[in-house]
Amino acid sequence: MRETPQARQTVVYVDDEELARKYFARAAGSDYEVLLASGADEAMSILRREGARVAILVTDFRMPGRHGDDLLRQVCQEYPHIVRILVTAYADNNALQGAVNSGEVFRILEKPLGVGRVREVLASARTAPVLRPG
Repeated sequence: MRETPQARQTVVYVDDEELARKYFARAAGSDYEVLLASGADEAMSILRREGARVAILVTDFRMPGRHGDDLLRQVCQEYPHIVRILVTAYADNNALQGAVNSGEVFRILEKPLGVGRVREVLASARTAPVLRPG
C-alpha cells in the first residue's frame, strides 16, 4: 500500500537581504514551497496572486521602506488565514511585544537563523490556530 504524499505548504519569506532569502529557502528544505520577496510591497504582490494557497508568512522586521510590523498588520487584516512569523536581528522589545500582543505574530525568530529552529517553527506553524487581532 502506498502512502499519499502530503501537499507541501506554501511559505512566503520576506527579507531585503538576498543571502538571507537563499538561506531560508534552503533551511525550509523540501517540505515547503517557498516564495521569496525582497520587501513588503513585493510580498503583497505575491499574496494578491497566491494568497489563497499561502499558509505561512515569515518576514524580517527591519527593511528599507515598509518594516515587517507594517506588513504583518496588513496581512493580518487582508489574509487572516495566514500564520505570521517575525524575524529580527534587533531586540526592539517594545515593537516586538506590540506585534505579539496585537495577535499579528505567531512566533518570533531571531537572526541568525538556524536550520533546526526554522524547521521547528515552521512545523509548529503547520498546526497552529490562526491568531487574530483582539
